[in-house]
Amino acid sequence: MKRIRPDFYNEFHCIADSCTITCCQEWKIAVDPDTNRKWKKVSAPADVPEQKKNLSAYTEKKDGLRVIQLDSDHRCPFLSENRLCRLVTAYGDKILSETCTTFPREIHRFPCHIEETLMPCCPAVIDLLEQADASQFPDVPTECDTPLFQIRRNILRLLLPAPVCSVEDYSIEPCSAEICSTEDLLLKIHYILQELYRNDSLDETLIRDYFSADTLSQLSDAIQSIHLPAEDTFFECNELLQDLAVNYQSEKLYCDFLNPIISLSEYISESATDFMHPISFPSLDTGTSLSELWSDFQIRFSEVQPLMLKFLANEIFSDLVTPDSHLEDLLIRIQWIALEYSPIRQSLFLQWLQNNRSTLTYEMVRRTLVIITRMTGYEEEDIRKYLTNSFEALIWDWGYFALILGH
Repeated sequence: MKRIRPDFYNEFHCIADSCTITCCQEWKIAVDPDTNRKWKKVSAPADVPEQKKNLSAYTEKKDGLRVIQLDSDHRCPFLSENRLCRLVTAYGDKILSETCTTFPREIHRFPCHIEETLMPCCPAVIDLLEQADASQFPDVPTECDTPLFQIRRNILRLLLPAPVCSVEDYSIEPCSAEICSTEDLLLKIHYILQELYRNDSLDETLIRDYFSADTLSQLSDAIQSIHLPAEDTFFECNELLQDLAVNYQSEKLYCDFLNPIISLSEYISESATDFMHPISFPSLDTGTSLSELWSDFQIRFSEVQPLMLKFLANEIFSDLVTPDSHLEDLLIRIQWIALEYSPIRQSLFLQWLQNNRSTLTYEMVRRTLVIITRMTGYEEEDIRKYLTNSFEALIWDWGYFALILGH
């Protein structure tokens, strides 16, 4: 069975003690049943601070899943002071659970091919995306092609310059960063997915028509003619970030990252009565309007657009089409990607503001991408539950999608 993977997949390696955002802290580390049975017969290394009868004793059941019980600092008890794994040091890699062995790799098994991808909630993966000249994502084998893969292929071509996929019939003229913003590209993608979703029949001809240069040009003109108030987008994204953070703050997770920006976000929500009038911030040297600040930030944010496009392309390749997907699943997934992108952008705005409106450093962007994607790394069932509980409808209309993105 053929395996396909992004061109940078084989370049990944764990950066271990050089990692500043370790995967051994502040999130669930699953322990599969086979590993747990093995761990019941293995003692903890002598340098683990709290000695228990066996390795399994360091696990617990949480939300129906067996996970490693984190210490009071929300760190894995097997993580040493120099950020290395005590289990690996004592017993070698084979002692690790499946999650620890494979992360950040992700595997999807389709009927006639296997896809291997890398999740962006690891800083080393963001480094690979940043360093890649033009991230390339392979096409599925011809015998495995379906309308859903055709949709994904065309979306990838829209996001990244050619050649993105290993096919010869490249027919889309992609937008450059100077012509189309990342937001506009996402608005097009959502609109096309909605139109395809409403159609009774889905075939290659219809997909080609919606992704044709002529259709995309008309769609660009239509989007540019729509007035999307920046004020509405800003405050909606401010609320989305706060809603996303509330459970993590209550569990005291990602506090160093979340607490400063959420405090500022809440201050803005409570104090900014007018987007156009000057606003003063505690301990910040500014008396400028939010409108001007948001406009200035967009210029800075555009400088990281190449990385953002590669990040989004990786998300599309990894998660848009999964085994047993239907077209509705693609629409829900693109909504979820928007719910990643908007808090990422809002978080960066708040950090930029706290940093006295200096440049967006790569370290700042990298950290934000990693933490927000960890916070939004829900399973499919949980994504549907979150959308159903948090919004008026599971499937949004295009207007709300446009509201949280702006252009």
